[in-house]
Amino acid sequence: AAPRSNTTTNAFDIGAPRFSKLIALDKLFGVLDEGIGSNNWVVDGNKTTTGKPLLANDPHLGIQMPSVWYMNALHCNTVSDACPFSVAGYTFPGVPGVVIGHNDQIAWGVTNTGPDVQDLFIEKINPANPNQYEYMGKWEDMELRDEVIHVKGASDVNLQVKTTRHGPIMTDVFDGVTEPLALQWTATRETSHLIDAVLKINAARNWDEFRAGLKDWDVPSQNFVYADLEGNIGYQAPGNIPIRAQGDGTQPVPGWTGEYEWTGYIPFDELPFVFNPSSHYIVTANNQVVPDSYPYLITKDWAAPYRATRIEELVRAKEKLSPDDFETIQGDVYSIPLVKLQQFIKPLTFENSLAGSAIEFVNKWDGRMARDSQGAAILEATHNALVEELFSKRLSAETYKMYQADGNSTRQAIDLLLDQPDNEWWDDPTTAARETRDDRLKVAFQNGVNFLGKLYGETPSGWSWGRLHTATFEHPFGTIKPLNLLLNVGPLGTDGHGFTITNAGYRIKAEKQTGTRSAPFLRCAKSLT
Repeated sequence: AAPRSNTTTNAFDIGAPRFSKLIALDKLFGVLDEGIGSNNWVVDGNKTTTGKPLLANDPHLGIQMPSVWYMNALHCNTVSDACPFSVAGYTFPGVPGVVIGHNDQIAWGVTNTGPDVQDLFIEKINPANPNQYEYMGKWEDMELRDEVIHVKGASDVNLQVKTTRHGPIMTDVFDGVTEPLALQWTATRETSHLIDAVLKINAARNWDEFRAGLKDWDVPSQNFVYADLEGNIGYQAPGNIPIRAQGDGTQPVPGWTGEYEWTGYIPFDELPFVFNPSSHYIVTANNQVVPDSYPYLITKDWAAPYRATRIEELVRAKEKLSPDDFETIQGDVYSIPLVKLQQFIKPLTFENSLAGSAIEFVNKWDGRMARDSQGAAILEATHNALVEELFSKRLSAETYKMYQADGNSTRQAIDLLLDQPDNEWWDDPTTAARETRDDRLKVAFQNGVNFLGKLYGETPSGWSWGRLHTATFEHPFGTIKPLNLLLNVGPLGTDGHGFTITNAGYRIKAEKQTGTRSAPFLRCAKSLT
């Protein structure tokens, strides 16, 4: 097929953004890593062996040591209006109160809602005064703030931060951007009342008090599941989520016209919530929590639904669930997207002997991303090879690096394309022929097994997901040798991947081995008995 252009045209020209700095930040901090997120779910007494609610939560963050979470408790000697706390659970160092936990009446857990709360505004600068910008036909003064950054072993860096009504000018962060871009973000727009919310929900005694406390939870928006000793369960998504006069936040917009301003936030009572649903359970896993008919825009970039779908399958599979069942669900490593890929790989035939041997392990794979599984390793290597095969030839090198790092997008794109055998993305733009879905799948499978063969030898029985997918728990001082031998733990073979309930998202390294970057930092299950 003939090569196709990979350029796009924006509605508003801001130059030709390059992603080199973002790629460097991502490499350092893993901001695009798949698997960052959480699971939580709650069932009422109609579906439990105890006759009372059960609630589970496991947050997933980047692997680090020591953990960002620690257990904490606040107990007043005598609980009273003046000292209302009898609460225990998990929190961050330096944060007063308990973020995930329970008191003697209620329990709660959180996952990230993931709303779109950042917009970029293109500003028009006054040619006669670089510290003024246009807004609705008038020049307004920027707020100027001088920052001094002290650098060890080097001279100080002096930085002047310029802020418009929309936020700080961020243009210097983006290579290739020619227009001033101001970042408007709920986290920096107003003073936060988050700590007030934490303390209020810590002291709450019932659903109404819990929701009242969450009215102060402004950023970041979370999916709260709730249960109490009276047998009630509930869900609430709090947070400041903007209402836009125009636009959807997906691209920079003119800041000088006033046509794209934030007109307010979604009213609290119109944010997603549910109390004692007829289904007798609630599940969230960073997935879409509102129907398409919801009257407000929360985001266009929800996390993939696979973890939530699998949790719901297991919750519905038994009439009555026990605390042991919750533990089993939290440890589940069944991969919905990879099982789908398996169904399209199994009918293919291969003349290559290595591929012919490997397909036998794919055919008998049980869908579990277990560390001793050959089938899991082969199919995940195939998926990664397919991402490269389909997208690296159509995107610029920088854009592809960004897209490849965002496993959430690539996984869902492959999932959609598998059901569209005639989609033009199956065609290879670098050849004269018209390739089919099966053609590209065969190439990806062969590339995947060649990669595993090069790493571990040409005997597929010796391949396993745990050899490919390892986790290393690195201490901040573990970068200094020989302290790394004393303080770091790993590499350890790990189960799961970024789309299993046991969430173990990874990053493909330079040699194409996978390094686990995220994991459940804690697992808790609370029985309201």
